[in-house]
Amino acid sequence: MASRAAVLTGVIVFMVLVLLLPQSGLAGSSHHLSRSFDSPALGRKMAYSIYLPDGYGEGELLPVVYLLHGLGGSERDWPNAGGAGQTADRLISAQEIRPMILVMPDGEDSWYVDTAAHGGPGAFETAILEDLTEHVEATYRVDARPSSRAIAGLSMGGFGAIRLAAKYPERFAAAVSFSGAIVENHLPGNPVSETQIKLFRGAFGSPFQPSAFNRENVFAFLPNLSKAKTRPEFLLTVGDDDYFSLYEGAFLTFLRLRELGVPVELRVTDGNHSWAVWRRELERGLRFIDRAFAAN
Repeated sequence: MASRAAVLTGVIVFMVLVLLLPQSGLAGSSHHLSRSFDSPALGRKMAYSIYLPDGYGEGELLPVVYLLHGLGGSERDWPNAGGAGQTADRLISAQEIRPMILVMPDGEDSWYVDTAAHGGPGAFETAILEDLTEHVEATYRVDARPSSRAIAGLSMGGFGAIRLAAKYPERFAAAVSFSGAIVENHLPGNPVSETQIKLFRGAFGSPFQPSAFNRENVFAFLPNLSKAKTRPEFLLTVGDDDYFSLYEGAFLTFLRLRELGVPVELRVTDGNHSWAVWRRELERGLRFIDRAFAAN
């Protein structure tokens, strides 16, 4: 029978080996949930989660993707329900994409617009584009060039990603919408539905202000792309059984971008308005973004 000392030595060796094993995906990759910083635009702290790939801190600065959540979500949605870090780990390990940083902010139910003027949750457009970007680039080893910056999101976040990329085209290399909640302008003969108005949660006025929505809608900013010195590449993906029929907005956005001569890809995939679709499509989105980074 082994001596007590030998058994104790074996236990210690086993514990050391366990501690040396990678704790998430790749050795060295890390997933930080719910960090925060002071946002002047919001007048309070803003939460975000961040994924740092294997090898972070070694060598060159890394490109960054701002990944936006949907209505009712938070900065924890993409890391937890979406498995964003694990997907990035797998693609980077297989050398299908280059190492990149994922930043996942808490946009609350803001629709990623500055809404304080009409009673919404706050200046989230400014908080993300100015405050969060400045904080991330000052805190992490991020390549701050627009050619190394992308934005993507699901549902409400897809609306936000396409809208912000169209409004500020020279700031991004790529923009991706997963089941983006994009609907046409509110017009007398084609009004925004009552269901959609409820989902706006006051971001465009309470009661709903059609003029505020039309002024801030995606389609108000698409013409900017034809005049921009540089502009992002766009990818729109949506499920063919989307509960909210958001393929209609994806089709319309695709056609408008094509009319403007803007590079855009459209993919209608199998599925509903669900995490099963978004987890799968995130792989496509990260590959698309990586190609856009490589082209710049």
